[in-house]
Amino acid sequence: MKKQAAIILAAIASTAIAAPPEGYYSSLEGLCGTQLKNAVKAKVRKHTVVSYNDGTWDAFRTTDTRTVNGTLCWWDMYSPNNVPVSSGHPGMNIEHSVANSCWGGSRNDAYKDLFHLNPSDATANNRKSNFPLGIVVGTPTWSNGITIVGKPASGASGGAQNVYEPNDIYKGDFARIYFYIFTVYDDISWGSYSDKRDAMYDCSSSPVSFRPWAEKMLLEWNAKDPVDTKETDRNDAVYKIQKNRNPFIDIPDLADYIWGAKKTTPFHYDPERYPENPDDPDNPDNPDNPDKPGTEGSWQLVTSVSGLNGSDTYIITDASRYYGLSHTLSGKFIAPTATALSDNDGTILSVPADIATVTLSGSGSEFSIGIAEGENGTPSYISSTSAKTITLRDTPGEEGTVAKISINADGEATVSYGAAGNLRYNISAPRFTTYTSGQTPLRFYRKIKTNAAPLVRDDLRLSLWAADGQLHIPAQSTVTDLWGRTIARSGHAEATIRIPAGIYIVSSPGYRPVKIKM
Repeated sequence: MKKQAAIILAAIASTAIAAPPEGYYSSLEGLCGTQLKNAVKAKVRKHTVVSYNDGTWDAFRTTDTRTVNGTLCWWDMYSPNNVPVSSGHPGMNIEHSVANSCWGGSRNDAYKDLFHLNPSDATANNRKSNFPLGIVVGTPTWSNGITIVGKPASGASGGAQNVYEPNDIYKGDFARIYFYIFTVYDDISWGSYSDKRDAMYDCSSSPVSFRPWAEKMLLEWNAKDPVDTKETDRNDAVYKIQKNRNPFIDIPDLADYIWGAKKTTPFHYDPERYPENPDDPDNPDNPDNPDKPGTEGSWQLVTSVSGLNGSDTYIITDASRYYGLSHTLSGKFIAPTATALSDNDGTILSVPADIATVTLSGSGSEFSIGIAEGENGTPSYISSTSAKTITLRDTPGEEGTVAKISINADGEATVSYGAAGNLRYNISAPRFTTYTSGQTPLRFYRKIKTNAAPLVRDDLRLSLWAADGQLHIPAQSTVTDLWGRTIARSGHAEATIRIPAGIYIVSSPGYRPVKIKM
């Protein structure tokens, strides 16, 4: 492929609309709500059923693998493990995203449908059991950093005593899987169970339907974790095998027309026929959009160490639960904020009073990290010379204060204090301190100020290239058509997306928009 500009990072988190065959969704035209749901079911219900077990693992070789450090591994959405495909699948299960025990374990078409089957670490599969999806509050009863099991948030469990919470990078994936299964298989024999494995759905009448709390949560996950290239590539791969698609991946806002705010609005697949809505918060031309990247006073995820400097102000959170680093030293560790922060596609709009204002002293990748109460507070500098021990110093450069920082394209930061280990967050015993192994990495968010310098100081055009129907865009970019309608977004990493011929506008925080002709 001919590249028109600079070095490209691996695309992991992007938002894109997949490319179904022309006319594939014509039967959905003009429908909404229940009628639209029924039309979606009629379109994709019939498919080639793959034999379970060996046939499933054979399919996974094209649908659920990724290359890690040059080795082809199974893509496990339930654990951080990278098991080489060449080793077989030791210690792994075929996991049903929607528990097959919800229909009595019947080996029906749903039991074998690749759209909700994934390779999974056996321990994670066992620990999450048949618990419904949900938000875990308090100390988890079990976690591997990707799957979290514990007590649910009040009013968001359907009466279940335990739920499992996927990592944020997969919440939208699971939401779109659930939309597919509860649309395509709404007429199978769903059961009611005393252990509340049925907490997310109501089978008291036919067809089965989501309970309100689950519907609300899944719609939120669908919006906050947009479709990425993992999903679009998997959708295409499953299509080649099963001869059907997951429409909720092809059409990211389809769920809104069935269950959400647009359920009384006629659906039109052709983007040219989408109703223009200047108040739509997804419209980058809406000046009142509070979630627009770069909004004054918001905090924006840093995705490169080049985005760190001594002239800006930052906050630090963990990379999994989004609890913030506070300004309170408690013994040998720093306490987390009392509440988690809300990350919306790399932007935090408001922060709690107990979060530390972070300033940096240094350059390149080596900094002393100062924490203070409020932006006008006097900073104290984090120091660590031995694991699990934090002290605060009055000035930067003192013993143990200089940390070497690296940040990957997803925004996960490694903050190394040498032999003392890395500054990380402990989910089980909530605290920030240094560890020589394990625990959750961090994220830096930079405060957006008027006329602030961009995180990456090259011209935006140097991070763009287009060739062979594909467009490469930087992290946190938005692609719109000439009518201002969002065509694609990237998440916390640079991304390569498939896009039809046409003229588009690429917007990225800190830069002037660029017009691209495909």
